[in-house]
Amino acid sequence: MEFCPKCGKLLIPKKEGKIKKLICPNPKCDFEQKQDDKVSYEVSDKIKHKASDITEVIDAEESEELSDEELVERRERFIENIDLYETDN
Repeated sequence: MEFCPKCGKLLIPKKEGKIKKLICPNPKCDFEQKQDDKVSYEVSDKIKHKASDITEVIDAEESEELSDEELVERRERFIENIDLYETDN
């Protein structure tokens, strides 16, 4: 990763014909530099989440009143299911 010396934004690799450059994505900044041929750059947007990163909302109906023990038990079952899912994948 390389950053713009003028504004600090992450420089983006761009190829114009056979010329490889690193350009600043900031529209107010015109910085660009020739890319070093010995270094390879890759732009990626892939994000991998674990099951524990997912937030599940459990909404109890108003008529359903749960005791503190029942709420704790539900939370524990939910966490066990997440742990089981993560070990299976």
